[in-house]
Amino acid sequence: MAARQRGRSRGIGRNRYGSRPTQIRAPLPVVIVVCDDARTAVSYFNQLKRVVKEKLTLTVIRNPHDRASAAEVVKEAIKRSSALQKDKSHDEADEDSAWALIDLEGTPDRRRAALKAKRDAKAGGIRVALSNPCYEVWTLLHLVDTGACFVNCQGVLDRIGHEWARRFRQPFGAKAQADYSKIIGDRHQAAARAKKHREANDPSWTEVYLLLEDIESRSGC
Repeated sequence: MAARQRGRSRGIGRNRYGSRPTQIRAPLPVVIVVCDDARTAVSYFNQLKRVVKEKLTLTVIRNPHDRASAAEVVKEAIKRSSALQKDKSHDEADEDSAWALIDLEGTPDRRRAALKAKRDAKAGGIRVALSNPCYEVWTLLHLVDTGACFVNCQGVLDRIGHEWARRFRQPFGAKAQADYSKIIGDRHQAAARAKKHREANDPSWTEVYLLLEDIESRSGC
């Protein structure tokens, strides 16, 4: 695995020739995010990575392969987390975390598998953020406060398109290529909305706010 990024100064040392003191810098906390898609969540969190990069290493992983199951997404998160732990000392373990983002959209069997994956992830030290029906609810909550019922993810995307055009006077376009820098500053408001609708068990909800809270607590951003 590549060397970890370095952050705050830990102390002063000497370089290999002993001629000048050099800063010894502590590794930044790491948050790994494994997405169950290869587009929307990946694009959003790559944008957030730019905001927190000075204080936290945000590693964003797209789904292991097309149509990866919830279990496979969790397995990938466990693999990435294990590789990270081998690269660090034990006393730094609480500085890092690994997440899997999983949608509940689909057949009843797929929903049951997602819920089981969340339970199984705990044993591997992985946290799971579910979304009902899909991750795009998180995007929508940056634009409007709603816990409305959506038949499927396309319904969520249609609402995003409407709200995006109303707010920015331009089309949302392809979800992987949308300019998420336009809404990244509204993430705290989106988190408050998401928490409210999750706790109320509204028809649509997302637990991505829990991931944001984890990132915020580790980065202060």
